[in-house]
Amino acid sequence: MPGPVAVLGAGGRTGRRICAALSGRSAIRAVQHRYDADYPDASEVTSADLNEPATLRRALAGAAAVYVITPAFHPHEETLMANAITAATQAGAERIVLHSVLHPHTPSMPHHLRKEAGEQVLRQCQVPWTILQPAMYAQTVGAVLASNAIDGVVPIPWNLEMPFTPVHLGDVAEAAARVLTEPGHAYATYELAGPQVLSSRDMIADLADATGRELQPRQVDVTGLVLPGPGATEGFAAMCAEYNTHGLVGNANVLRWLLEREPLSFAAACAADLNEHGDRHRSASAS
Repeated sequence: MPGPVAVLGAGGRTGRRICAALSGRSAIRAVQHRYDADYPDASEVTSADLNEPATLRRALAGAAAVYVITPAFHPHEETLMANAITAATQAGAERIVLHSVLHPHTPSMPHHLRKEAGEQVLRQCQVPWTILQPAMYAQTVGAVLASNAIDGVVPIPWNLEMPFTPVHLGDVAEAAARVLTEPGHAYATYELAGPQVLSSRDMIADLADATGRELQPRQVDVTGLVLPGPGATEGFAAMCAEYNTHGLVGNANVLRWLLEREPLSFAAACAADLNEHGDRHRSASAS
């Protein structure tokens, strides 16, 4: 590509995985809110504030493609997305890819509706665009839900039997890297779901098998759980209420097509994460 791929939101777990997936495909510019040089996959590292359009234009200047990730549950996320999309357009980007969410048009979840508003802004811009709509990450079960476990009991703030199609973050990152660097994805909206329909009970059982831990799910009230970020209380509670009634399911066919292989099952995603964490721990010990 004539310029680097700029990843807005590179400091989060999604942004870091996308930077890693882009390695070898393109020059990478990691753009984050606060400067941190620890990006082994990035050729450039810079900072920008999603509330400050001038900093965004400066950070995105010369980028051939821009991947936009905004903070989940932020009360003004649609404005942050609009700022990023406008700045990317003004900076001369040739491609913009928006990280949205599965079923953004769900009226009961305000944070999904904010994603939908951001999608609308993107569709009206003058730059070729693509929208990615990932399902719940498989990693969410371990990183968010299982981290609240006490004595092997995993608190789940919704009905344990509701269906989900958890997707491996590594598969989402690989799909994003392809969309950012390969032709043929302009003006597409891609649903990225995992290959299985699983309940939370199923997922916790698979996680227990993968980790060798004795884990049991228990439905609890959302109050008292560790939330995914500041200001997330209302949005997280609304999400839990929707999940309690309907879950969140999608179809894996588009992801199969993008990856040219079968997406990882939930159990395989758990195993892959354990291997990755083990490799990281061994690398840190060696250094």
